[in-house]
Amino acid sequence: MDYDVDRVRASFPALRDGTAYFDGPGGSQVPREVAEAVASTLTAGLSNRGTVTAAERRADEVVRKARQAMADLVGGTPEGVVFGRS
Repeated sequence: MDYDVDRVRASFPALRDGTAYFDGPGGSQVPREVAEAVASTLTAGLSNRGTVTAAERRADEVVRKARQAMADLVGGTPEGVVFGRS
């Protein structure tokens, strides 16, 4: 499998000026897709998790998808993924 460095670099907007910011905290240089997903989630209208309102259901869906994505990454199950407060 070929590794397309240019394609990967193109996903990181912070690298466009040719500088790698090694002193930045985690999350300061994320792929465009990550930034778009975070922005979309934060502007969607979320609430505490639940089933009554649309905002509650959206919050539940975000957590469900995040658990599934993490399980896929580590080869686990969504039920075994727990996110603590940050």
